[in-house]
Amino acid sequence: MRLSLRFSLFGAFALLVLVLAGFQLWIGNGSLREELEALLVRELRRELELAPALLEEVSAVQGELAPDSLARALSLRLGYPVTLFDAEGRVVGASAHLPFQLKGLAAGSDSPEVEAALKGGMGFSRRRGTGEVELRLFAASPVEFPWGRGVLQVAAPLDEINRAVGRHTQRILALTLLSLLLAAGLTWAMAGGIIRPLRVMARQARGVLAGKSLRRPPPSGGFLELEEVATAFHRLTEELQERSRGLEKERDEVQSLIDCMGEAVLALTADRKVLRANRAALELLDIAGPVSLVPAGALVRQPELRKLLEEAVERPFMARQVAVGERQLLVSARPVEGGGAVVTLLDVSELRRLEAVRKDFVANASHELKTPLTALRGYAETLLEDDVPADMRLSFLIAIRDNALRLQRLVDDLLDLSRLESGGWVARPEEVEVESVVAELFGQFSALARERGVALSVEGEATVLADPQGLEQILKNLLDNAIRYTPRGGQVVVEIRRADDRAVVAVKDTGIGIPSASLPRIFERFYRVDPARSRAEGGTGLGLAIVRHLVTAMGGEVWAESELGKGTTLTFTLPLAPAGRVG
Repeated sequence: MRLSLRFSLFGAFALLVLVLAGFQLWIGNGSLREELEALLVRELRRELELAPALLEEVSAVQGELAPDSLARALSLRLGYPVTLFDAEGRVVGASAHLPFQLKGLAAGSDSPEVEAALKGGMGFSRRRGTGEVELRLFAASPVEFPWGRGVLQVAAPLDEINRAVGRHTQRILALTLLSLLLAAGLTWAMAGGIIRPLRVMARQARGVLAGKSLRRPPPSGGFLELEEVATAFHRLTEELQERSRGLEKERDEVQSLIDCMGEAVLALTADRKVLRANRAALELLDIAGPVSLVPAGALVRQPELRKLLEEAVERPFMARQVAVGERQLLVSARPVEGGGAVVTLLDVSELRRLEAVRKDFVANASHELKTPLTALRGYAETLLEDDVPADMRLSFLIAIRDNALRLQRLVDDLLDLSRLESGGWVARPEEVEVESVVAELFGQFSALARERGVALSVEGEATVLADPQGLEQILKNLLDNAIRYTPRGGQVVVEIRRADDRAVVAVKDTGIGIPSASLPRIFERFYRVDPARSRAEGGTGLGLAIVRHLVTAMGGEVWAESELGKGTTLTFTLPLAPAGRVG
């Protein structure tokens, strides 16, 4: 059972007061009673010593009286009941009719004062009279009566002494009650002076726990000991706050370091709950809310990954690859001292995609190189024979030249693409008039356009910030494709327009068009909508991939629109030059 400080202090004060009052009543009442009874004994002794003189006075005034009358006369002078005994110890006269004053009653062992008087001395006894409730002090002394030697007994009631002791007891009890009231007030005041600083300390301690700073020491209430406690408390809270700030700073630094990691990191407790997760983990697992002490199984929906996270605490493992939707994750788990594990998740989707692209590139490049090399070898071996006709020899030589040119274009495109992807080519922007570059390229493609019966035209004008050679390569590849895949009687139009701070260049043709299923892939390396026709036209399958890299490197975008049988539009954007924007 816990008690408040006020009740504890009051209980201590009250107990002290009650104990002191008890001692006062026990010792004080006893001492008072003994002192008062001693005074009464001395008084009775003096009066018994004056008894012979009183007898002479009574005899002189009233003459010789009967024993009862003499007893009454003496009682009037002494103020107490008087009993007269003869030499044998029997009652011969009494001032009243009290139980111990009956005529003929013999004094026995219950009257030690009478026995002492019969022996010639003075005796005292404290008792109740026979059959009487009242307590009395009996005193007896030998006296010479007119009729002979006897004993004079005086019985002084002790009521006054009892009343005096009772009044003393009442005063002690009143003083005790007053002391209790004073103790209660003093307890309230002292406890308040102690409790208030303690409550302030408790409130400040709760504030420190809640993260608030402690600006000044708590009050001491004027108590030296509380002042020492308050000072120590203030120093302790300052030290705790300093350490807490250090721990928070260290925690934030660790969290910042973990958040800056490219790998997703999850810290798991021994009961498979997420203790901490960095930003990469939240983004990778698509978690929006707080994750502290949330079961790992409740955060991850993918069954295989959830199983790995739950097993990581019991059986840590090295890298395991798991598919989560379209992403490939590399999961590793390491044990933590004291229980739990740290799980790292690395998204290797792009790495796996690049590996697949590399494999496809090697396979496609090998295939594209193998085709003209095989043709060259076949024609060369045929020409080595002696009986080849002249006309066949000429056609073989022409085929060898065409395949060599195709092989050269393929190698050139591969080198250009490699240089673009590796960062070996860096755009050097300058102001370039798009319509001038188009007009110059029309001159280069005029012979091919006349041969195929395709009309060329340009609409609009704009000055862009672009690398001149890069822009020329973009338009050259687009025009070459447009002319080659447009049937006789068709046309190729280059439209140039301005849109805000961009120049939009569209190369439109009325050719065979591209199926909608193939549009998203036409900018991939070696992708051909119609491989047989593309090779027949001398295409390498790398032209549009080079266009995409060049446009992106110069800060633009490129896309394609097409309708099968009606033509294709390839559009790209480039930043407008400042002069072009004003115009």
